[in-house]
Amino acid sequence: MLIEVDSEKCEGCGDCVDVCPSAVFELIDGKSNPVNVDECVECCSCVETCPNGAITHDSCA
Repeated sequence: MLIEVDSEKCEGCGDCVDVCPSAVFELIDGKSNPVNVDECVECCSCVETCPNGAITHDSCA
């Protein structure tokens, strides 16, 4: 499973942190980072919630 955050697009709003049911993301230095990828349940909420389209997930096309 591959989750990527485009740091150029990420503004550190924290929406992905708030919406993720598995605590996959943490804000580090003002940017989202998928630090717990193994916990991902592939719900795609992070991809759908990001206002800047910064998150891509290979299970969420």
